Amino acid sequence: MEADTLESQLLLYAKTGSCPHIQRLLQSRIHQNTSLDINCRSRSKASSGWTSLHMACYFGHREVVEELLKAGADANLQNNMGDTPLHKAAYTGRKEIVLLLLRYDACSNIINGTAQIPKDVTEDDEIITMLEAAERRETRRREEKLLEAAREGDISTLSKMLSGKEAPDIHCRDSVGNTPLHCAAYRGQKQCIIKLLKSGASPSIKNSNDQTALDLIRSDELRLILAAYQVKRWLDAFEAHSSYSTRHCTEEKIIDDADGDGGTTVRNLSHALQAANAFQ
Repeated sequence: MEADTLESQLLLYAKTGSCPHIQRLLQSRIHQNTSLDINCRSRSKASSGWTSLHMACYFGHREVVEELLKAGADANLQNNMGDTPLHKAAYTGRKEIVLLLLRYDACSNIINGTAQIPKDVTEDDEIITMLEAAERRETRRREEKLLEAAREGDISTLSKMLSGKEAPDIHCRDSVGNTPLHCAAYRGQKQCIIKLLKSGASPSIKNSNDQTALDLIRSDELRLILAAYQVKRWLDAFEAHSSYSTRHCTEEKIIDDADGDGGTTVRNLSHALQAANAFQ
């Protein structure tokens, strides 16, 4: 058979709910090494861009949905209208299929072409409850990933997460109240500390032990970086609101650290400007 014929059959059987035929196609994909694309898309005007998983979810064929998911069908592909299979299952009130999709890591907050997430396309209270619970789990999963990246010094992951469309809360906390900045500070992750500060992390937040990020820093260099952040904020405010140029402010000025105990000081404006270069 031609690949296009196999894919057309897959879409048809997913639509009609013919699980034995679906199983046969999926088995031939493995044992006969056929070129069947499990994520192939419909070209029909009525279902443009739909995958076989979209079809099975919309028409309520739970067994077919499960077979496709087990075989590796992508639960988060969007059709030409931006709908995922989860949108289709929610819209048609398929509770069991919604739950099944969520078990296979279907994302509950993907936005379709009409700016709706799956929860927005259903009026079924049970489905809404399931999707809201999934949203909370996804939010917490992203927060834990950010905390882990800060803790381990994974600057690539941390930067990607903070610059994404759905960036986690930069002030999220772990079980003892530590923010990502606390985690990076305690582990001495310099690049992560700088990135978090540039992204708006507050060094004044305290954890459950009444400690700020500065309290957890062990090296003088990192203490200076955190102090420089405070200096930079002061300099920005000075530039924005003062009628005087910084060239008139050359006298020595002691700037206390974030917790005000004098543990870290920057002795003059020139020194502060040099330290604050880390944030340029």
